[in-house]
Amino acid sequence: MLVTLSRTLLPGAAPPAVLRRGGVRCKADHSGKPAVAAASAAAAAANPALARQAPVLDLVSAPDVVQRKRAELAGIAPGGLSKALVYASAAPLIWLGGLVNNAPLLLKGQGAPPARLAPPPFPLHEEFVTVNGLRLHCVSPRRRNPGKPLMLFLHGFPELWYSWRFQMEEFAADYDVVAVDQRGYNDSDKPPSVSDYRLAQLAADVQEVVKALGHESCTLVAHDWGGLVAWTVAGMYGPKLVERLIVMALPHSGVGNTNWDWAQAQKSSYMLLFQAPLLPEAFLTSDGAASMETFFSKQPAGLINSGAITQDDIAWYRAAILKPGAAKAALNYYRALLRTVTLADQPGDQDVWSALRTQLAMPTLLLHGEKDVALGEKLLTGVEAAFDPAGGGVEVKMLKDCSHWVQQDYPLQVNSIMRDWLRRQDEKKGARQ
Repeated sequence: MLVTLSRTLLPGAAPPAVLRRGGVRCKADHSGKPAVAAASAAAAAANPALARQAPVLDLVSAPDVVQRKRAELAGIAPGGLSKALVYASAAPLIWLGGLVNNAPLLLKGQGAPPARLAPPPFPLHEEFVTVNGLRLHCVSPRRRNPGKPLMLFLHGFPELWYSWRFQMEEFAADYDVVAVDQRGYNDSDKPPSVSDYRLAQLAADVQEVVKALGHESCTLVAHDWGGLVAWTVAGMYGPKLVERLIVMALPHSGVGNTNWDWAQAQKSSYMLLFQAPLLPEAFLTSDGAASMETFFSKQPAGLINSGAITQDDIAWYRAAILKPGAAKAALNYYRALLRTVTLADQPGDQDVWSALRTQLAMPTLLLHGEKDVALGEKLLTGVEAAFDPAGGGVEVKMLKDCSHWVQQDYPLQVNSIMRDWLRRQDEKKGARQ
């Protein structure tokens, strides 16, 4: 992988070193840490694990790699019937393995949701917005701030607004902060059909949510499945809707398509398990949604920063996935996606592919955990090909010793990285005016 790297070491990190990755040698680079907001300081005092920091690698692809990826990106297309048949032939074996490996959990039955939830981390302002015929649940810390620019948060699987608790409070004074439960999740409506969760529809939801909240544009912050939706939104609607984009744990989907290999296929085999009828719903909900422990706190998938997530936190995820229809809805995201990447015969599927081929014209920050078990580092190769440098380009930062759950593994460090990047975007915008 022809990628050059520099290293930003925050206070308390390791001493200067020479880094090697993918055969490229480079020197360590040091920079200071932005000021921590009062909300972050309070969180660190309550739980010191939240203030821990990971070394950060700044990833920059070599120019020849970017040029090659730009040509490959222009040619990405659905896999077609042949790819659908490959997946269909592989799926039964994966389903059988999932059944055998999870039999002890499945035999316990669904069980009960948590008897109680710990109080939320801040007083909640909750509202429902109606978009595309559905009511979507939106949460802000304490109150809306409609006189400020909108910062809209999109969560991933199997999550809810709560995943953004540290970032919501951090930026509440500077933005109109809103985290939405995407359709099918937590307290948002849960339409029953697989086609209700196709990417084009999810992207349209975001456009309508921005309008329903009284804004014309937003800084869009997304993680995991929220990231896939965000890439699609950015390509479909452009900088008039998404002024700035921050994505975590989801490399650009179009460039990622060109970097797909056997190793990544193995990491993503769970997506075929999720195509099975009933089995994955049972896995998610059995024993009071004990699977949330597997996802968030047990290795190899869980947070690496010990103590950054608590049993009280996990109870929020268990309660959300156990709500009627929530597990099926969360899995329907994957079921609809498989049709998009193979047959592409659902309404809007071709628009999604066009969006993923589009060079994005808004400044973008991409954060990735080095030890993400679902999405490998290779997916980041040449990611700059998806961006128009004149529109602000992309900064790619990898947090070492960090899991898929980037903003929860090192929340205060992520806040600082975000704040520093946003400050620099403000400075660039001011210089142009």
